[in-house]
Amino acid sequence: MIISAGISYGQEVRYMGSLQYSTGSYYFTERTGSFYFNNGLGISGDKISFSISVPFIAQSTPWVSNVGTGILPTGGPKNGMISNSANGSKRRGNRKVDLGTADTLSYTQTNFGDPSLSASTELFSTENRTTAISAHAGVKIPLANPKKGFGTGKWDLGGGLSWSQRITAQTLFLANGMFWKLGDMDDLDFNNIITYSAALGQSFHDGKWMGIVSFSGITEIINEIDPPLTVGTGLTLQASNKMSLNSNLSFGLTESASDFSVGLGWSIKL
Repeated sequence: MIISAGISYGQEVRYMGSLQYSTGSYYFTERTGSFYFNNGLGISGDKISFSISVPFIAQSTPWVSNVGTGILPTGGPKNGMISNSANGSKRRGNRKVDLGTADTLSYTQTNFGDPSLSASTELFSTENRTTAISAHAGVKIPLANPKKGFGTGKWDLGGGLSWSQRITAQTLFLANGMFWKLGDMDDLDFNNIITYSAALGQSFHDGKWMGIVSFSGITEIINEIDPPLTVGTGLTLQASNKMSLNSNLSFGLTESASDFSVGLGWSIKL
């Protein structure tokens, strides 16, 4: 979740990018490291905005997939073993699932991930923008190879609402909820889910900087497996009228989430 330290008005086009590294063993015997280099363009007006983003991904195993809600441990080409595990046949007592030997995990694969499209529109705001409610929609287009962990091979569709509330001149609260229909993999079915998050931002130095703490979660994606829950913190800098920078650090609270994730991002007005 990113909160901007400043609010832009009028139509504009922005280049948005980020670098993100996540690592975790999830519910597997082998640890996966995932590196994402995202590039995107955004077009926004006073009330509506659109964006497209395409990630370039490097991963140390194929067991983690990119879905519309982020990184998800699916088992990749061995997703059927996760389905069996969820039914208790391979994971009694929360034992880790062994998807392969060291020989099959001794290389890092790189490729482009699925592109994502998103749109949002402001539904309501007070005159001084103390309170604002917006609607959001997103879609992940299945172009990446699911056998190497870069995607699931299916469409993901989502829609939801966000609420921002300025508590004081320097303090901002933001809550978000979205319903997602994730496309099932060949041997692994996903539930329809709701993602939710809350964040508190505190600005300083005349709004140039903002510190952020956040919590995010997802309802049960795979039956009988605890869904991802994450806590995080971040820092946003409005470097100039045309550029903003942000950093983030998060920790997973459940085994479906990455143990640790760190990232840097930027947005540049063109």
